[in-house]
Amino acid sequence: LPAVLGMDLAGVVRAVGAGVERFRVGDAVYGLTGGVAGLQGSLAEYAAVDADLLARKPANLTMREAAALPLAAITAWEGLVDRARTRAGDTVLVHGGAGGVGHVAVQVAKALGADVYATVSPEQAETVRRFGATPIDRTTMTVDDYVAQHTGGRGFDVIYDTVGGAVLDASFRAARTWGGHVVSALGWGTHALAPLSLRAATYSGVFSLLPMLTGQGRAHHGEILAQVAGLVESGRLLPLMDARRFTLDTALEAHDIVACGRARGKIVVDVRPE
Repeated sequence: LPAVLGMDLAGVVRAVGAGVERFRVGDAVYGLTGGVAGLQGSLAEYAAVDADLLARKPANLTMREAAALPLAAITAWEGLVDRARTRAGDTVLVHGGAGGVGHVAVQVAKALGADVYATVSPEQAETVRRFGATPIDRTTMTVDDYVAQHTGGRGFDVIYDTVGGAVLDASFRAARTWGGHVVSALGWGTHALAPLSLRAATYSGVFSLLPMLTGQGRAHHGEILAQVAGLVESGRLLPLMDARRFTLDTALEAHDIVACGRARGKIVVDVRPE
C-alpha cells in the first residue's frame, strides 16, 4: 500500500493532459496501463495513464470484454508479428492454445493467413477449433508425433510457446530446419539451444511489460491495440471470457482464482458493472 493492483483496463476518458491529441473526453479506450514500476493499476474508479499506452476500444465489444484483451493481445502480437514476422501460408504452432495469451495468438495467426495448430488438453480441443486452429492433444502426442502428422516431418515455421519450461525445449525440436522461428513469452530458466542451432532456426523472447518498466516503446503498444481493434471489429478476434463476475469488493477472490489456475478464460473485475 498505497499501490493499486491491476494491469489491463477499459473505460471512458474523463480528462486529457497537455499535448494529448489522439483522445477526447468521452472516448471509450482500452490498454495495458499500470500495475508495475510505480504505475498505479486499474482496480480503481479512475486511473491517470500515459496516452501512448491506449487505443480506442473495439466498437463491438463491451467494456468488460475489451478489458480482457490488452496484455494478451500485445503479447501475442509482439511474438507473431514483431518477432516472428508471421506470413500467410506459414505453419504456426501455439503451445497452450486455449490459455490467456494462447487463444489470442491462435486468432492473430489465423488472421495473418497462417495454417494454425495448437497444443491443448482434450477438453479444450473444441475451443481452439472454434478459433480456427487444429488441436493437438498434449497428453498423448509427442513432439515427433505431431511434427510428423502435421508437417510431414518438416517442422513448423513459427512456434509460439506460452507455457515455458519443458514446452520451450520441445519447441526447439519442433522448429523447421532452415528458417524456423521459436517465440516464447515464458523463456525463463536454463535451456539447451543445441536442438535449435542444429536446425539453423532462431529464437525470440517477448516481455510485454518492458515499455512500462523503461518508458521506451510505449507508443507501439497503442499502435498494436489499434490494429487489434480492427481485427475485433472485423470479426476475426474475440476474447475468451470466464463467465464469473467480480467487483472491487470481490477482487481478491478473482486474484485467487487466477493464482490457483482455476480460470476458464480471462478474469475481469467490473469496477462499474455495465
